[in-house]
Amino acid sequence: MTPTPADERAYMDSVEVPGRTFDHLLAGFIRNEANDCAVYRVEGQSANPGDAFGNVFAWLWERDRNSAVAAFACLLAEARKQSDEGDEVRLEELIRGLRLALHRSRLGQQDEFHEVGRTLRDQVPEHFGGRTDL
Repeated sequence: MTPTPADERAYMDSVEVPGRTFDHLLAGFIRNEANDCAVYRVEGQSANPGDAFGNVFAWLWERDRNSAVAAFACLLAEARKQSDEGDEVRLEELIRGLRLALHRSRLGQQDEFHEVGRTLRDQVPEHFGGRTDL
């Protein structure tokens, strides 16, 4: 029997883990998704973090935007670290890719994504000591 979207939401809503465990799960997930961003990006165009990251980001965005921004900043840091030196993933590439990854969420719609992109452009540099060369 194939689960319905309502069944999947109910299942997801019922999973509980301690906060510290969640942080470890999220960190490992981000590290893995960052590797894909670095490897499969289209240089100068987009670095798609993938549907799984899009789903997690949308979930975080709805619950705590600061956590969503922090997760995105961690993704960018890891993707940059895993990129070739001098050819690091750029903030704008990852923002463009995030829009693709959010296609299953209302956040992927142009009017909704405008706020997401603006927020990321404003707040992510703070996670890098205010750098503007991302």
